[in-house]
Amino acid sequence: MNELFNHKFLLMKKMLSLVLLAITGVVSAQATQTNLIQALNFKFTAWSQGTTVTNGNIVSVKANAQSIVTKDVIGWLGTATANSFTNSQLLVVNQLNTPISNNHIIVRTTTKVSRTQSVTNDVDVSGFFGSYTFAATVDNYSYNNSNNVVNPGAYYGYWDFYLSSATNYPPLPVTFNVTGLGVDGVYNVTGAKKAVLGAADVFSITNAAGIGLVNSNTFILAGSIIISGKTLEVDPGP
Repeated sequence: MNELFNHKFLLMKKMLSLVLLAITGVVSAQATQTNLIQALNFKFTAWSQGTTVTNGNIVSVKANAQSIVTKDVIGWLGTATANSFTNSQLLVVNQLNTPISNNHIIVRTTTKVSRTQSVTNDVDVSGFFGSYTFAATVDNYSYNNSNNVVNPGAYYGYWDFYLSSATNYPPLPVTFNVTGLGVDGVYNVTGAKKAVLGAADVFSITNAAGIGLVNSNTFILAGSIIISGKTLEVDPGP
């Protein structure tokens, strides 16, 4: 099951439950569908075992350190999906004002074809990502007891986040799995005339740590994962 950042509001008397969003299928266009577009960014330092050098009686064991950032992840996804993702962005698409909020992770490539026109290509890569909580979140929000309207708030949790190979695609050259304290700040997305179109997340794990694999060799990594942005797009449908 491909999962990431699908929040559901379950209100039973004085209870609100927020869970991460389920990624399903390919982005489906609907007439006058409004999407919230956010950036998904990675910033890690990875350490792997280096060489052992002997110089007389001195044996030196080295650790190799390198950065893993968003453009690296985009490159690995390009290799697996047979796409050229040069100068591309890794985005989260939140489909608003739908009966069930469907959210997707895409790689977007925008190519300029003239001074006034560009072509945008979106590749759904949701199946390569996943996330879940190890325990119930610690919640900070408010609600109206008379009409059961819940105001968005902040949700603190112990999250797991992973990048892995996906079904029907060649294996990724690099995979990883990290955990850490994350904050999910949920807010109402408003459109014209301040009408509420739906709820969305500003999510971050700033102290993520875990392990990964490259060419069957293990490395450890630490850093941050951040989902942010408030860009609205209208999808006109087919």
